[in-house]
Amino acid sequence: MSRIKLILAVLVVAAIAVPVASATYVPTVLWIGGSSAEWQTMALGAYNAGHNYLATGTNPSPNASTCHYSQSSGVFNLTDTRQGNGTVDSDSVWVVWSVPHNGANTAQQDCTDAHTNNSAALDVWVFVKVDSVVGVRCYFARPACGIAGPAALPAPNNKILSALWGDGSTDSTPSAAVQSFLHAGAVVNVAATDIRPEDAAFAECRVNSDLGNSAQASGHMDGLDGLGYQDPGATQNGAGHSGVCPHYTGVTNQDLLNSVGQPILTGIPGSTKKANVLAFNITGKDPLTNTTVPAATTYAVGAAPIVFIVNNTNSHFDNVTNATEQQLQTVFSGTNCNASVFTHGTAGAINVFLREPLSGTYNTTEATVMRYPTAYGTGGVGVIGTSMETGVGTNNPVKDLNCAAGGGSRFRGIGTGEEVGAVHDSANAAIFNGGANGTAKDGIGFTFFSFGNVSTITAAAYKYLQLNGVDPIWASYSNGFDTAQSATAGALPTGGATGVCERDIWAGGFSFPNLRNGTYRAWSNLRMISTGTAGGQVAKLITASNKYVVTTVPDYVPAVSVAITGSATSPCGTVTFTDKGMGFIRSHYQQKDGAGTLLGVAPVNEPTTAEKGGDMGGMIIPTQLGTGVATATVKIGEKQVQIVQGTDNDNNLGPYKRP
Repeated sequence: MSRIKLILAVLVVAAIAVPVASATYVPTVLWIGGSSAEWQTMALGAYNAGHNYLATGTNPSPNASTCHYSQSSGVFNLTDTRQGNGTVDSDSVWVVWSVPHNGANTAQQDCTDAHTNNSAALDVWVFVKVDSVVGVRCYFARPACGIAGPAALPAPNNKILSALWGDGSTDSTPSAAVQSFLHAGAVVNVAATDIRPEDAAFAECRVNSDLGNSAQASGHMDGLDGLGYQDPGATQNGAGHSGVCPHYTGVTNQDLLNSVGQPILTGIPGSTKKANVLAFNITGKDPLTNTTVPAATTYAVGAAPIVFIVNNTNSHFDNVTNATEQQLQTVFSGTNCNASVFTHGTAGAINVFLREPLSGTYNTTEATVMRYPTAYGTGGVGVIGTSMETGVGTNNPVKDLNCAAGGGSRFRGIGTGEEVGAVHDSANAAIFNGGANGTAKDGIGFTFFSFGNVSTITAAAYKYLQLNGVDPIWASYSNGFDTAQSATAGALPTGGATGVCERDIWAGGFSFPNLRNGTYRAWSNLRMISTGTAGGQVAKLITASNKYVVTTVPDYVPAVSVAITGSATSPCGTVTFTDKGMGFIRSHYQQKDGAGTLLGVAPVNEPTTAEKGGDMGGMIIPTQLGTGVATATVKIGEKQVQIVQGTDNDNNLGPYKRP
């Protein structure tokens, strides 16, 4: 059976496996792959405290109750079959499914694997946590990645704390019938991502091409338009091919060589993780199968900050409260890996932890702090800033890579969990124990903030830093203004363990005040990508999940206004209020590959599903400008600033450029 027929067969099995409750009821089935920043809150929204947010009518409704299951890496796989045997990506998964509700039971009693109500799934949501670019690739690839669980699921391990689900519940084991449906699987019909699809395509082409300068290079160049993970036999090799996207040639085996690059390997001791390098297109035809790629709509979820985190076991960061962009460029580029780079840092070599360049976290950090997006050919400006890939060259993995000065080393982690875990373990001599493993030292890395992402580094030995003197989480750096703020400067918040209302921990009532006022630089809008019927259901899931960002786990600023009607069971109690959402977007610009080929259509600055173009590293502009208003006045810190459409401030023509 051909690969295409096999995928179609899986789809047919999946369609049959979901029972239809009535002649008019069409079950919702979302198969999601992508961003860790969205993983937890989407689970809470889908579960909705045990009450299906899609349920209609009165109980017992055929789809009234919900159940949840979660497990670690390796249980559910995303499989890209375009190259033959299949390339597999996997990480933690959650599954939520709806069941009929017996009025005599609690919702959780309906979810036990022995209960008749758990005999078949109605609505089903599955989310496998992988890198953003993997999620985007799996959605746009033709055929799309398959997604499926094992024939028999292992016992759940409650990857999301029971206190956060809204009813104190723990994971349930799906019935044999539900497990059979999950094992049959389907294809990814939703991508969750930290960066827009145009930016994800740019990142893939940068990785999967020759190390060096592109053909459109001008002015000051750094030799990092392409990063060199392409196959040695690929045609995007040699002078002028850096950053060039693979394209379909129809030549036997050549499209395989062009599209499937060399995996990016972890440099973290004891780990065998890798990031797979496979090409995809977001418009036109698939570069490997020449099949038309699907339509896509991006749905705004919210805005999340990048935070720089440090291990301070050896006290080198004792008096460091802030990092400038230039200091971070110095350290992450390997120019000087010593805590003395930072103001008030105590001299001492440090470990520096990078992410893989297919990560949304990496690309947001690279574009907003390190190597800023550059419009080539405009006055010969060339590259501005310093890339994290400086000096990496052909080292794969990046493991105990000596820095040019300072005595420290660089390592590359794969995935958010590995990055944060490496910072946690950086000073542990049992892990970083000399030789090829490096030496135990204080360390620095970065992550999108979420309570789940930082939960392992909230002890006294760890902290976060301001960026350019602006705090990413609180109104200011440990001045006691916000009610839950620690007296210890830079201590990471712990309130995510039991659920917390944003109005209870931020004195102004709303999360991440410096994201909301436009003064914090390093952030990105989180999104989901889908189309058609699944797209309509994605919009409903985002709406359902956004309330939990406000009331339970404030992981990001919701993209739109969220009205909260308080209840006795919510962490917010009976308070009723409205979170006005994010008032800024990043300006959109035309992404191009190394040959100048346009990635996607012309940019459109919109805070809605009409947005187009790349925006990682784009200027921070108020959403009023995205809706056709000619001018807008916004408060930046203590100043009122007027931004006018058509000027450099609006930046319709290109990305952010450092003044």
